[in-house]
Amino acid sequence: MTSVMEKYAGRLAPGMAEYLTRAEELFSHTAVDMTVEDQRRAFTALCQAFAGPHPEELSVHDETLPGPHGDIAIRVYRPAGAGAKAGLVYFHGGGWVVGDLDSHDDHCAWMAATSGVVVVSVDYPLAPENMHPVPFEASDAAFRQIAAHAADYGIDPARLGIGGDSAGANIAAAVALKARDESGPTAKLLLLIYPALGCDLSLPSYAENADAPALTTGDMAKYLRLYTGQAPEEITDSYVAPLLASDLAGMPPAMIAACELDPLRDEAAAWHDRLGQAGVPSRYYLGEGLVHGVLRARRMSAPAMRFFDAICEGLSGLRD
Repeated sequence: MTSVMEKYAGRLAPGMAEYLTRAEELFSHTAVDMTVEDQRRAFTALCQAFAGPHPEELSVHDETLPGPHGDIAIRVYRPAGAGAKAGLVYFHGGGWVVGDLDSHDDHCAWMAATSGVVVVSVDYPLAPENMHPVPFEASDAAFRQIAAHAADYGIDPARLGIGGDSAGANIAAAVALKARDESGPTAKLLLLIYPALGCDLSLPSYAENADAPALTTGDMAKYLRLYTGQAPEEITDSYVAPLLASDLAGMPPAMIAACELDPLRDEAAAWHDRLGQAGVPSRYYLGEGLVHGVLRARRMSAPAMRFFDAICEGLSGLRD
């Protein structure tokens, strides 16, 4: 890790080196080679170390939804104020292998309070115990139920979005794609935070950031195999790699936030470009000098906090 940090030292945004040094102590850069159980424990410790208390006047409660593969836990974050609000169904990151409601509790709580949007976080089943399509099908079922009963969560159904970070952004895009394909619930906005959207590891950002300090190209290949049982070049399902969809016309408008020093950067840019070609509005924010998973660093790095603020500002599309 030291040699990697030295390689990227001159490119990291202020505060990022300190964040990465602390993060490495909690979740080793080689964690992808650990057992799944050990990865999950380490990831939870990492996320909790950088979390803060919930914002004041934020209402939070847990419940479950029935799903095609068992009950699905959700957590609802409602900002203060009466009346129906805009809403966001959120899927957490973690390579489809780690993460849960607690790992992304801090992100969701502050996103809800900062943006004024009701956030509903979904705890989908994890790979490799539950390989594709199980996590995708559970997530699709959760989104459809939340959309059908939006008023029960104090959400205006006409202002409901869907989103996530990393692998969760992948699931959000895939669920939105299926809704488009099958005339399902229409999301007003698709929020994609450093999203995994494809399976083409020959993209320039995969080479440029092959050994990036927070996520490597090798990590992505391993996580894709754990999720699908296939090597990246064998994947043909657009609900695994939404960039494989032949046409993005009819997809929701998007807010896309990517990081410069991330193997996934060019997938985010490609989605933005393809939405534009399809006539779909899209906003794209590139965090210069930032790395994958940077939301956890926002209390240590001003550029990381600006990245978070851009995301919350992007959610204004749900309020318009």
